[in-house]
Amino acid sequence: MLKGQLTRRMALLLAVAGALGIGAVEAVAQAYPAKPVKIIVPFAPGGRVEGIARLLANSMSIDLGQPFVVESRAGAGGAIGSDFVAKAAPDGYTLLLVSAGTHAILPNVDKKLPYDSVKDFTPIANLVEGFTFLGAHPSVEARTVAELVALAKAKPGTIGFASSGIGTYGHFAGELLKISSGADLMHVPYRGSGPALNDIAAGHVPLMMAGELVELAKAGKVRILATTNERRWFELPDVPTMKESGFPQFTAHSWIGLAGPAGMNPEIVTKLNTAAGKALADPKAQEQLKTLGVLPNFSSPAEFAARIAADRAVYAEIVAKANLTFQ
Repeated sequence: MLKGQLTRRMALLLAVAGALGIGAVEAVAQAYPAKPVKIIVPFAPGGRVEGIARLLANSMSIDLGQPFVVESRAGAGGAIGSDFVAKAAPDGYTLLLVSAGTHAILPNVDKKLPYDSVKDFTPIANLVEGFTFLGAHPSVEARTVAELVALAKAKPGTIGFASSGIGTYGHFAGELLKISSGADLMHVPYRGSGPALNDIAAGHVPLMMAGELVELAKAGKVRILATTNERRWFELPDVPTMKESGFPQFTAHSWIGLAGPAGMNPEIVTKLNTAAGKALADPKAQEQLKTLGVLPNFSSPAEFAARIAADRAVYAEIVAKANLTFQ
């Protein structure tokens, strides 16, 4: 009899403790955010990832009632900032702007990467589809991709292309151009898009593949030869795609999204996803995104998780076939 009473009492206590635990978790989610939130940009200031982060931070600060602060942690092609967030507390106060470079490409070319892009993060939302352009400084004697390839073949190893870092999307796109064309181009890595953009505008490096080149092209500082996407950019209807330029095997897509450390509260994830969706739905924000060479492409957390995993597999196959090793 006594044993039965003790068992029932223990079961009751466990039930009460469980209910209190669930209630505490729900209370935390409802109160979130109760303090400022960091959005980590894993690249140097000045690129489109930072621009998207600031646009998102401004909107979410208003919507959720706490400051969302953008912080740059650049280096190693985005790995330093990504690893910082992967090891942060999963409380929703440290978030990351992730890209195809940091989460689909870099894991396939850096075997010593300190994070797993699938297991170590909580996907929150895909934010945008990135358009990438092949741009040349006006001093380059090429008006088309075919002319550029011919020039590079005539001067092997002397024409450089800038990127925001080793293993980034711009680096991968440049390597894919080399593979698909047979041109011997030289990679010139930077610690982010900003410094690279400054140097191509100044003529210190002749080529670059990036989304931010449209504004430089408008200013006459860069000549855009093609876009790597499957469709033309609406502001540049006369600029062909790489496929239209005679390189049908050239396919490269980029995206940028929001994530946090693995193990985040699902209710906080939903709250952040909803706020991000509101930010992207603002017509003024959409106009700002166009200047960065991106278009809204919002998704649910589950859809974004599926995209990261799928693209990581796709890039793994491309890297293996091309025998790419980024040192």
